[in-house]
Amino acid sequence: MADMILPDDWCCLFTKYKTCFYVVTLCIPLLFISLTPFIFLQSVNGQILHESSTVVDNLQEISPENILDIRYSDLVNFTSKIEQIYGHLNASLLNKYTGNDSLAFAHASHPITEVYPFVAPQIAKTNQSLNQSLYSVLVNMPDVSRNSTIDEYFTTIQLANNILKEITNAVIPKNLQNDLLFNSFVVVNLLDLAGYEYSAAVTNGTIEAIFEYQDSKAFIKQAEKLMSIFNTDPETSTSSSELILLVNSLNALIDRVATPEEIYLSIDGIFSKMATMISTDRLTLLSKLGVTTD
Repeated sequence: MADMILPDDWCCLFTKYKTCFYVVTLCIPLLFISLTPFIFLQSVNGQILHESSTVVDNLQEISPENILDIRYSDLVNFTSKIEQIYGHLNASLLNKYTGNDSLAFAHASHPITEVYPFVAPQIAKTNQSLNQSLYSVLVNMPDVSRNSTIDEYFTTIQLANNILKEITNAVIPKNLQNDLLFNSFVVVNLLDLAGYEYSAAVTNGTIEAIFEYQDSKAFIKQAEKLMSIFNTDPETSTSSSELILLVNSLNALIDRVATPEEIYLSIDGIFSKMATMISTDRLTLLSKLGVTTD
C-alpha cells in the first residue's frame, strides 16, 4: 500500500513550495531590472541612444513648412549633433593652445565615441565616402591631439571641419540651412544641452567637472554662430542686438560660475526673445527638444 501523506507532511510540503514561490517571485523582477538598461537603451550626456539611428530618406522633399514632419525633427537633431562635434573639436584645440593635453585629448575623444554613432547612419546613406572620411579623421583625433604640434593639430581640426561642412551640405537641404526657424530649433537644442552640461559641472559655485563646464561653453559658442542668421534676416535684424545682449549676459554668468538655476533662467530668457523675434510661440520653439525617431 502506498504511503499516505499525513496532515503534518502537507504543512511541510506547502511551506517548502511557498518559500520557493517567494524566491522566484522576488528574483524575476530583480533580474528584469538589472537587464533593462542593457536591453532597451544607453544614455550619453543625457541623450538616449537606441540600438539603431534614424536615417532620413527623400531629403529634398523636406521644406521649411514641414515642421510637423518627423524627418524635419530628425534633421534638427542631426544638425545639432554636427554642431556638437564642432564644439568638442574647438574645445580640444583651445586646451592644446593652453598646454592642457589631458583635456585636449578628452575633448578630441568624445566626437568619435559619443556623437559619431548618432550621425553615421545618415551620412553613410547620403554619401559613404564622406562617412568614411569623417570616421578616419575623428578616430585618429585623440592620438593627433597628443602627438602633434599646435600648428599640426590646427590643420587636422580644419580638415575635420571641412568634412563636417561637406556633410551638412550633403544632408541638410539648402533651404533648411538658411531657414530662420530651422536654425532656431538647433540653437534651442544646443543651449538646452549647454544648460545640462553646466548643471553637471558646477556645485555651490565651484567647478567640479571642468570637462562638462568647457562643454557648456563650447555648445553656447556654436549656438552663437548659428544665431548670426538673426543679424542678416530682414525680419529679425532690427532686434538682434537685444538677443546679443542676452547671450553676452549668459556668457558672463558662466564665467563667474553662477548657479545652474541662474543659467537656466538666462537660457530661458533667450528662448523667449527668440520666440518673439521669429513670431512663434515658446511651445513651438521648444517642440523639437528630444523629438526624433531614434
